[in-house]
Amino acid sequence: MIWYKIENKKPLAYMTGLWDGKKSDKVLVCTRSGRYYVAEMYEGILDGSEFCDFYDDRDFEIKNVAFWTEIDSPF
Repeated sequence: MIWYKIENKKPLAYMTGLWDGKKSDKVLVCTRSGRYYVAEMYEGILDGSEFCDFYDDRDFEIKNVAFWTEIDSPF
């Protein structure tokens, strides 16, 4: 598993749909407090401001993401 620092590299957001900006595949994230989550990253520009936010599968925002890694597919 390779962990990336969020300041150095972000997950690839490429999916579009009925949400603002683009969305990434599911990734594993680690917050500054050491908690782990499976999340999706949303990024884009809204009202002239850039955003890069992480949400879990219940649509709760995950704050203070420090690191992320890809989740390998079993297929």
